[in-house]
Amino acid sequence: MKKLKRMATKIMALTCLSLVGTVWALDATEIDKGFYYSGDDLGITFVEGETSFKCWAPQAKSVKVLLFKDSEKLSKPAKSFKMTKDSENPGVWLLKIPTTGFSYYKYEISNPRKKSVVCDIWAKSASRESEASQIVDINSSESAIPQNVLNDKVWGTKEGYFNPFGQSGKTQKSMSDAIIYEMHIRDWSRVQVSDSLGKFTQIGDGDKIIAHLKDLGVTHVQILPSFEYAETISNKMYNWGYNPHNYNVPEGRYTTEGYKDGTQAVHDMRYMISKLHDNGIAVIMDVVYNHTSGTGDNSIYDLTVPGYFYRLKTDGTYSNGSGCGNEVATNHKMVKKFVVDSVKHWMLDYHVNGFRFDLMGLHERDLMSAIYQELYNIDPNVLVYGEPWTGGKSLVKAGCAKSTIDLIVEDMEGTVNGVGCFNDDIRDAIKGGVFNPVEKGFVQGNPVSTVKIVSGLQGSVRGRGGFTKMPRRSINYAECHDNHTLFDKLAITNIGKNTSGDMLEVLTAEQLEQIKKQDKLAASIIFLAQGTPFINGGQEFLRTKRGNHNSYMAPDLVNQIDLSFKDTYSDVYNTYKALIAFRKANSSSFGENLDAKAEMITGNLVKYTTGKFVVYFNSADTSASISETGKLVSINEKDGTYSKGASGKINTVPAIGFVIIEK
Repeated sequence: MKKLKRMATKIMALTCLSLVGTVWALDATEIDKGFYYSGDDLGITFVEGETSFKCWAPQAKSVKVLLFKDSEKLSKPAKSFKMTKDSENPGVWLLKIPTTGFSYYKYEISNPRKKSVVCDIWAKSASRESEASQIVDINSSESAIPQNVLNDKVWGTKEGYFNPFGQSGKTQKSMSDAIIYEMHIRDWSRVQVSDSLGKFTQIGDGDKIIAHLKDLGVTHVQILPSFEYAETISNKMYNWGYNPHNYNVPEGRYTTEGYKDGTQAVHDMRYMISKLHDNGIAVIMDVVYNHTSGTGDNSIYDLTVPGYFYRLKTDGTYSNGSGCGNEVATNHKMVKKFVVDSVKHWMLDYHVNGFRFDLMGLHERDLMSAIYQELYNIDPNVLVYGEPWTGGKSLVKAGCAKSTIDLIVEDMEGTVNGVGCFNDDIRDAIKGGVFNPVEKGFVQGNPVSTVKIVSGLQGSVRGRGGFTKMPRRSINYAECHDNHTLFDKLAITNIGKNTSGDMLEVLTAEQLEQIKKQDKLAASIIFLAQGTPFINGGQEFLRTKRGNHNSYMAPDLVNQIDLSFKDTYSDVYNTYKALIAFRKANSSSFGENLDAKAEMITGNLVKYTTGKFVVYFNSADTSASISETGKLVSINEKDGTYSKGASGKINTVPAIGFVIIEK
């Protein structure tokens, strides 16, 4: 203990140095050595009629708890109490008091040179805009628990957790059994309510939305960030949500209009997830632990422990590997703990079934390994994957990249899915590079891309031009929320120049038919390749964003879903639907078959053999001659079904098309 006290004195001296760059200089290594806290009770807990407050603030000279009666009167506390240092755990401040009559609290933290009033970063419920943390147990409070749901009854425990994918772990599933569908709450809420600003409950009650997902056959929806992000509720402008403010509470803008009780946000998000679960659809949360929306006074993490939550350069300025002004220091022990605790919170307290990590390249492999193993212990069918790149030059060491994706859970190899990553190789090979709008890919007839198509069909495995030993870890896609939609990219390359606006008005009928064929060909590659298929919501019916390649703050006219496209381009939709059904019915051949073999016949023709099937992909403007005997699998573009014909000779692959043959 004496050694720890001396270390504490040393650290306090370090944190009181003069301002260097933009933050106070500190030695995070010394903080990690002397102030790590392994307990799971930071924030508030309830014991025998009292509320226990625990705040981790190792640099603080003093900490107070400010108590408030309700969320409408947060400018002046009704009462305050000084916290005391935990004699057994340096860096932790304690207070245990009866809190009857008080509903919210803030911390007043006196760090060197600055006193801050801030909400609790470990709290699980908060007032609007996370101005104050709520004194509530979200897993027992009736106002936080949705009613009239079939499966999600108990919250906060492993036993109460539910996942329709593999029956909450009762059946082992491969990641490659998943069909992942990306959604943004506001985009899809407008299918139900034309002028919606995006609400959790509108997705949960969205009969048109859920009917569409079930009809298409997807197993998972990946929902863009829905934790509390920087835009205020009063700000009605559109935003994707990649600007985190408070990682552990739901976004207030997606909560019932005019809510005053923080548990309403908890309830509404749980309700959405429960309703999707009741319809057999698992939920993946898009998480952004690599950066926050701001730093200093604009960061609840900097206000709590100045500088510690961020990677700092030697001059004290923030490293910017995210391209958003900062990067979270997940290499620091308490930051790593915070992230692991946070994802477990979303999994146990909300029954989230998977996580997509934004800019996962900014996270250390050992962090992702710790996350995966903790979540696997709750549900072996949890899906964990992310972007294996950064957004700029970073200070991260041993970050997650495609080439090292297998190393993340190497010690668990063969028994679990592990951590997956987006395969930008197959993405760019299919349609052309995302940073060059007019560059063509395989489906537009560019033979240069064919070698990557061959590798991708085989699961992008090592030794065959790929990066992994397990194809399931390759997330195969042609479109996501970033960059142009697949339709817009195909339209631009068919027009021959980068353009924006309503491209449906400028395309000729012949060009549109060409694009539809190219889109169907792209879908066939995504759904028939070894690996895990992923599509963006609306991709299956030629969704357009009017040529906008970065629509994170674009008007709703650009982003909102128009479900009428499903009828207008029903042949495209039904191709996607049939391919999904076919893949699911033949998962041993299309998923993770390490014996699958693809070969380039010509620059525009690829032969792909897997299990009992042979598939040909032809990207040329003319049909291709082949010589095969077997049953032709026909895709019915009128109703989204598939069928097998009688055995016979198959001699032709249609122009910009594919054939599936059962041998």
